[in-house]
Amino acid sequence: MFTDNKDFYPTPPDLFRQLIGNKRFFDCRILEPSAGKGDMIRYIEELNNTRDARIDAIENDPRLVNELMAQGYSVVWDDFLTYYTYKEYDYIIMNPPFSNGVDHVLKALDLAENQLSKCEIYAILNKETINNAYSNKRQDLLRKLDDHGADIRYVKDAFASAERKTDVEVALINVTINKEGIGRKIYDSLNIGALGSEMVDRQLETALSTFVKDGELAEKVNDISRLVVEYEKACELARNTFEAVQAKQSFFDYISEVNKREGEVTGPFSYVIQNEYKPADLNEELDRLRRGYWSLILDTNDFSELLTNETREKLNRQISAANEMEINMANIKTLLMALKANQRDILIESVVSIFEKITKYHMNEYSTNIHYYNGWKTNDAYAINKKIIIPISYGGFDSWDFKEEYERLFSSGVKDFIDDLVKAFQLIDSRFNNKFEYIGNNTFENELLRFRMFKNGNIHVWFNDLNALKKMNYICGQHFAWIPSDGEQKENEEAREWVAKEFGDIGKVKLLEI
Repeated sequence: MFTDNKDFYPTPPDLFRQLIGNKRFFDCRILEPSAGKGDMIRYIEELNNTRDARIDAIENDPRLVNELMAQGYSVVWDDFLTYYTYKEYDYIIMNPPFSNGVDHVLKALDLAENQLSKCEIYAILNKETINNAYSNKRQDLLRKLDDHGADIRYVKDAFASAERKTDVEVALINVTINKEGIGRKIYDSLNIGALGSEMVDRQLETALSTFVKDGELAEKVNDISRLVVEYEKACELARNTFEAVQAKQSFFDYISEVNKREGEVTGPFSYVIQNEYKPADLNEELDRLRRGYWSLILDTNDFSELLTNETREKLNRQISAANEMEINMANIKTLLMALKANQRDILIESVVSIFEKITKYHMNEYSTNIHYYNGWKTNDAYAINKKIIIPISYGGFDSWDFKEEYERLFSSGVKDFIDDLVKAFQLIDSRFNNKFEYIGNNTFENELLRFRMFKNGNIHVWFNDLNALKKMNYICGQHFAWIPSDGEQKENEEAREWVAKEFGDIGKVKLLEI
């Protein structure tokens, strides 16, 4: 049957299974460009069982076309070498004519390379086409297969028991044309570092000096320049996409109206677009891009690690407010300079936040006092005493809350409080750390303090470094205007005497190097 067709060699089922390897189903849209009488289409459908695969067939023998159509197959073209389409195929599965296999596989590669989406090709080819690359076309085919990392296997006697026999040895080709590299190509085209002028570098370094270690400033400046260029390109692509989608929607609406028949409510193309890409969608996409890039630009871990949990959250809220600002060098410098200007206030807030946690149970009664040195006699609201009691768990501690390793005190909340307390003192004296030694009886100690956990959910804290404690009280007292300011002490002898009596010689009081 059809033996007068020199290229008619139906694919035997065993060879098809070898061609597809471990593939168990094919879905989406498939092209069979040398369909013959439909053997491979039938194998695909049997393999798919009930899966939804849309298969297009190409065949140039009119008798075979009739055979395909009689079976209900979709024949979309006659000569594959002249085939052109706007469709996107997920797979091309082919047994091209042995007499011209090289042109057919090159055509399949060209079709896949010009798609917008990934395409996987399975092809049966005469082995000689691969092994004897005497022509430019064959050499071009080998180069393309190598570039795309094709898998090639050889099979002897592939058609020995086929419907139409031949002793030709074949090559089974499997190659995937990926599109993932497009993003890399776009990225490589960007002029990264174009914003890194000396003036911009100096301004950014000044703005970043609060948040980044000195040795990492130059690297961070370069990172920010790169992130700005990336962001601008990402927004450009998003806007271009929206513009193209809007033009498509408008054109489809117009041609639907032009081709609407008399008496019809809607035109033939009214439902081509199922999901519109609206301005709100573009704005949400741009918002997400902006939030993501601000997060990368304002990566302030070095600074925020100095802060207590509460103050870190407050800083993060301030930074989050920048999400509505457009990302450019001017805004980045403005925001970083503003944060730098507020550096002292942020650090003091970190100290004050832990002070307020400790003294909050006594604050209301004395909230109207201006200076405790001439207003209060004695109470616990204006200062942290050398011993404090803090309720951590109102339900009490369970046996599993008591550990002999400080690092394991996560569940009780004790570690969070002590870590915040140590961080507040680290801002006053960087010598302190949160490394604690277990000294027995649910008690831990280091150079700064000792604390003990009790079953009722309280912890008792004793301060070992009383000079650091006085500095803490001094800083917080001045923050709340309970202690005379430096200016008042210069002008008022009573204020000076009281500070000297209350605090003694505690040395210079400052936060880090501010």
